[in-house]
Amino acid sequence: MKEHTEQHIDKLAKKAMTSSGLKSPSIDFTANVMKKVETISIGSSVVYRPLITKYGWFAIIAILIGVSVYVMFVNTGSSTLIDTLDYSVISNNKVTNALSGITFSKTLMYAIGFFGLVFFIQIPLMKYYLNKQLNF
Repeated sequence: MKEHTEQHIDKLAKKAMTSSGLKSPSIDFTANVMKKVETISIGSSVVYRPLITKYGWFAIIAILIGVSVYVMFVNTGSSTLIDTLDYSVISNNKVTNALSGITFSKTLMYAIGFFGLVFFIQIPLMKYYLNKQLNF
């Protein structure tokens, strides 16, 4: 059944292709297309809008500072959730004990520090370069 349908569609496609004939564009087709392309104006370009605005960041920072100040200076007199937590699990485990014996030379530390410094200097330079290339 499926082969019969496909054969019918194939015959129909061949018949349509032979009956339509070969058509060629006009002589000045390319010139006409280029005129249309040149006259089309570029609409509004995409403007970068951050997900969190500056006011949003200020609000987040203000809330964090407010909560920190509240926790530091307001003493309720009763034990809080933070006081009841046991943080010794973080410092007393096998991974921490294994990694505490590793020492690095001063040369390696200077190399890592210099690499970090150069990396963070390179980011603004690359951003400036790419913005300059994209804006022509």
